[in-house]
Amino acid sequence: MKTFYIIAAVSLAISCKTPVKRIMTLPETPIAQVSLLSETTGLSHAESVIYDENYNRLYVSVQGEQEPGDGGIVTMDLEGNIINKRFTTGLNNPKGLAILGDWIYVSDVTELVGIDRQTGEILKRYPVGDEHFLNDVTVDDDNNVYVSDMRTSSIYQLKGSSKLIKWISSPLLENPNGLLALNNTIYVAAWGLPSKVEGQNSKGRFIKVDINSKKIENITVDPQGNLDGVQVFDDNHFLISDWRAGTISIAAKNGSFKPFFRSEMSVGDILYIRDKQLLALPLNRQNKVLIYKVNQ
Repeated sequence: MKTFYIIAAVSLAISCKTPVKRIMTLPETPIAQVSLLSETTGLSHAESVIYDENYNRLYVSVQGEQEPGDGGIVTMDLEGNIINKRFTTGLNNPKGLAILGDWIYVSDVTELVGIDRQTGEILKRYPVGDEHFLNDVTVDDDNNVYVSDMRTSSIYQLKGSSKLIKWISSPLLENPNGLLALNNTIYVAAWGLPSKVEGQNSKGRFIKVDINSKKIENITVDPQGNLDGVQVFDDNHFLISDWRAGTISIAAKNGSFKPFFRSEMSVGDILYIRDKQLLALPLNRQNKVLIYKVNQ
């Protein structure tokens, strides 16, 4: 087991393989002790990780090598051991995952796919058209399923077993990537609208949408990065990944946004299991998933 001290300081280049001493000059920044528990390789362009309490296993979406039908879902245990590398097959480029009842929902570029939670069998496909680029999936307290569309800066909704409909569309969503439904709010980790300055990358904010009124509000005043996954950390904070920078940040509901952990570029839809204090990072270009123990 390898142990790391993660210091949330912008000027500090943190390697996930190199121990770093505590720096006490920034007492207001979060400090966590993190231990690497496992490194699971051979996961072809791993993108998203979710936890299933019923079966005590992880689901990992793997995109394959960009060939039609070569993507799927892999199951793993919490120690990083692969249970079934072909739990679901026949997907194209799967990304976000969410569980509702007996189904798993996964976005697959231009469609939302419903999958049998026990067997991995594909049950239903909900297409939205080739002009879309669906990404993350979340479920609200009323069992509505939401999926982000980065290409049209929209969020789609599946209500019951009916068709997928455009729930909200606005440039204020800044090409939404990660989604997290919590109480009456959908939290959005935005990728960012195309930059107007040639050669510069777009950056997105951490945003929230009121489910009842559909009011859009910025949580962070300034754009923060190419934000990807979002997870609850504690009652007042979230963990958010930045795909391009390879960082995990801790974001407060009051708008503060601070570095928490530096991983590697292409970290996607992360998972944090709060009661177990486990952090799972899918690394797309590295074809692997890392699992850490977080000691607050």
